[in-house]
Amino acid sequence: MTASSRWIYAVTFLLAAAGFLLPFWPLTVVGIVLCALSGRWLFAVAVALLFDVAWGAPTGAGHFLLFPFTALALVAGLARLIGGHYFLDKSPQETL
Repeated sequence: MTASSRWIYAVTFLLAAAGFLLPFWPLTVVGIVLCALSGRWLFAVAVALLFDVAWGAPTGAGHFLLFPFTALALVAGLARLIGGHYFLDKSPQETL
């Protein structure tokens, strides 16, 4: 584990935990999305599952989603994968 990975894990978990402790769920969403978009999608899914269990079942219009943070982490991880494939192509361009 590199030093940058430790910082990413710590900062994203602290953001998500702060969103849980101050009942302000958008901060939890920011922490999970930042973690997934930084390439640590497995850690993002684990943290999202933890916070889904801690928050309980959602109410209102989102009641059909049993695990909304986990779904968000999977979508953000998929967006990182697709975006990295199309927009962050690290292979050199072919020349004629």
